[in-house]
Amino acid sequence: MADEQNLNEKQMDLLKKLAAIGSDLWGGMPSAAYEPYEKEETPDRQNGMPPAQAPAKKKENDIRHLWKTADETVDWTDALAHDTPTDGLTGRRLWSFYHKMAEKVLSGDLEAYAEVLKTSNPLGELTDYADSINMRAPSADCLESTFVCKDELMKDDRKLYLAGMGLRIARDLLACLPAKEVRVTAEKDGKAVFSAIYPRQQLLHRNFAFIDPVRFAEECGAEFK
Repeated sequence: MADEQNLNEKQMDLLKKLAAIGSDLWGGMPSAAYEPYEKEETPDRQNGMPPAQAPAKKKENDIRHLWKTADETVDWTDALAHDTPTDGLTGRRLWSFYHKMAEKVLSGDLEAYAEVLKTSNPLGELTDYADSINMRAPSADCLESTFVCKDELMKDDRKLYLAGMGLRIARDLLACLPAKEVRVTAEKDGKAVFSAIYPRQQLLHRNFAFIDPVRFAEECGAEFK
């Protein structure tokens, strides 16, 4: 009995010492002062670590990400063969339009090209990056776009803005129609300050997440004025 009592006393002493050590580690913070994690900082139940923070929201009109994304490419052969969407991305109404226009588009009908550009509006997401922007199809092999620069976006990195816009416009237009190249012109105060021709072949197998749009524009014969 005495042995059991001594063991209990030793256990109590050990618990007190552990409690004191814990108090030192946590700065002696009383339990009443404990504040839970904010919702986004709640520890992961699997490994006890806070979850990775969501990426910061991109600043409006941030040209550093402009060329890295683009519209999904329309497969006009697929659209001709099927009257319902096959890509899991295009809505039924838009696919129905593609299906209706596919034969004319594949034959190089410029009126069909113009109607597709008007209906699908592939450059609609870029209106915040230019004072105005237009597009046209002078031939079945070549699409053209001219945009009027925004003054505030020309101030920080003029070349990056112009080349980033040029590459994104080319990607979106080549995704929309089966042309072979896109000619992009940028204007400021009524004068051309940038021009480049982007061949489809030169855009194939490129990792646009890491590409330098200025260098790529120069590869495509761009002129910065």
